[in-house]
Amino acid sequence: MTSIPLAQRGYRLLLRGLTLPMLAWLWWRGRKDPGYRLGLAQRLGFIEPAPASLGGLLIHAASVGEVQAARPLIEALRQEWPDHTITVSTQSPTGARQLRSHWGGAIQHVFFPIDTPGATARFLDRLQPQLVVLIERELWPELLLQCRQRAIPVALVNARLSQASARSYQRWQALMRPVWAQLALVATADAPTTERLRALGVPADRLLETGNLKFDQPLAQAGSQALPWLDGRPVVVAGSTHEGEEDALLAAWPAFAARHPGCVLILVPRHPERFDAVARLIDQTGLPYARRSRQETLAPETGVYLADTMGELGLWYAHANVCFIGGSLAAIGGHNALEALACGKPVLFGPRTQHFQSLYQEIEAHGIGERVASALELLETAGRWLDEPARLADKGEQARHFVERQQGSSQRSLQALKPLWQPTQPGLLTQVLQQSLTNQTLWHDPAMLTQCSPSLFEPEKDATALATGSGRGQAHRLQLEGQEVVLRHYRRGGMMARFSPDRYWRSRAPDSRAMGEYALLRRMRAWGLPVPAPVAARQLLSGWWYTADILVAMIPGTQNVAQRLSQAPLGDDEWRALGRAIRQLHDRQVFHSDLNCHNLLLDESRQAWIVDFDKCEVRTGETWKEQNLARLLRSLRKEHTQREIFCWEENNWKLLTTSYSETPVARHNRAASSHL
Repeated sequence: MTSIPLAQRGYRLLLRGLTLPMLAWLWWRGRKDPGYRLGLAQRLGFIEPAPASLGGLLIHAASVGEVQAARPLIEALRQEWPDHTITVSTQSPTGARQLRSHWGGAIQHVFFPIDTPGATARFLDRLQPQLVVLIERELWPELLLQCRQRAIPVALVNARLSQASARSYQRWQALMRPVWAQLALVATADAPTTERLRALGVPADRLLETGNLKFDQPLAQAGSQALPWLDGRPVVVAGSTHEGEEDALLAAWPAFAARHPGCVLILVPRHPERFDAVARLIDQTGLPYARRSRQETLAPETGVYLADTMGELGLWYAHANVCFIGGSLAAIGGHNALEALACGKPVLFGPRTQHFQSLYQEIEAHGIGERVASALELLETAGRWLDEPARLADKGEQARHFVERQQGSSQRSLQALKPLWQPTQPGLLTQVLQQSLTNQTLWHDPAMLTQCSPSLFEPEKDATALATGSGRGQAHRLQLEGQEVVLRHYRRGGMMARFSPDRYWRSRAPDSRAMGEYALLRRMRAWGLPVPAPVAARQLLSGWWYTADILVAMIPGTQNVAQRLSQAPLGDDEWRALGRAIRQLHDRQVFHSDLNCHNLLLDESRQAWIVDFDKCEVRTGETWKEQNLARLLRSLRKEHTQREIFCWEENNWKLLTTSYSETPVARHNRAASSHL
């Protein structure tokens, strides 16, 4: 277990103290946006993910901007891996709505937990991600600590870090130092971010400048939604505006409208909870206006439009002649201009753009945007652009080409992520079908078993029994749909077996022994490890207790090592195969709780397999690996003393451990030389 630094302990104490105020704040915000009151239990880690998503990929995109940024990457991931393996978490309900607007229910959504030890542990225990991808700058210390403890790789993608944010991280270096060393990949959006993260301590070999994902956003097409009431009218769009920006624009608008008859101002506030407040601002000016949320259109004499819906900013940019990027006149730091540029529109922006400093510097250098000091100057510049339509169109083409030249970040990011989570056989990550009956839950893989019913877990009296390595009972060999499978009933060992041989305290189905082993086998099969394929699992409830069963595919022509050594010695290549198989497991940080000679198999081609993963897990660290090997050695010595015939010698162990310790290059060279 990773030791907890003092700074992390202080952070944990702070977040625990803030939990109730945070929940109260979410409830209070729910007065204006009921979405904040949804999923409060999920904020404490009580998520209920679909069984098929276990062991998949978690992408954390905090809100609307991050969801938009992640969109090209998610689309690229969907081309490589099935939808059900991807889960996206957000913190804001607007981010959740944006996700649903793009993909409906195809991609699983959960709310991100408050960063306390308990909430984070529940969240990770229930989702069991193989890889966590954070979008832009969502670095949560408790999440990262627990990912370290669970050997879950974490990648930061589309990373953006301003100078001010870098200074802030430096002040919290005691808390953040382990984070920088932990990140398995940092794919940065620009060169300044790369240098700042290197200075903070991110290892150089894990830093990769892949470019900004937002350059890969699908281009909004003006014809995608016809708005005939805008035809022929010049349009100025103020996108992602904040408090102070709308009223400044409204104050300057009448004079501008007098000089440019028929022109339309479209206001798109950044946050939905401000929609009504902006409507009241317009009411106070006395200007006639229309609202998108009411499905209203503009009359010829109306020049102000309130776009008070979510997810349509690209639509308004596509219909604009001039775009202003909000958050830059107010003391916010600016928002991303790429969506407007991708629509072929030059942009205007205020003096406060520190969140996207390098991007706005490039915009100015390429002549596809101008910085203004006030709302009055903004409209004066907009008027000058409108008076020169040919020059405005040329700027728009330059803006589009600027975006197109820098596209490709999503594919570069995808290629960088592949080594971290690489389900080399996506077919093995097929949909797990869950059947919830009155008192039991069944999981099965439809690719291996078309029908699953409780009767499958109740063998006939004449079913072939197989002795288990633990001696706690028997497994049964069955024929199901033309394939051989092994049915194993879970039994207790030790002192508890005297009181309850096969019953366990009631729990959620995904937390039961059978489903835990099923999920782990599924992950290991996706990794290409030498383990049996999971076929089905069952949890059967009875009062405060449950019993459990699992069905796994029979590995043809195999015997366990104890059986083989009772017949004849193993060949040197077989001992080496056993060492390689264990090393494969350990390279993936898989801890086997009962590694003994009964749970190691050899088939007719002398390939080694490992079985019985009850109470096993993916575990960080290294010391337990030696303990695993020591347990196996004890089992071999024990069988040697107890069996009349057991063809084991101590020098056999050296063959196994030498093969276990070989590097892949050495192993390849030895295999090549053996074929000469």
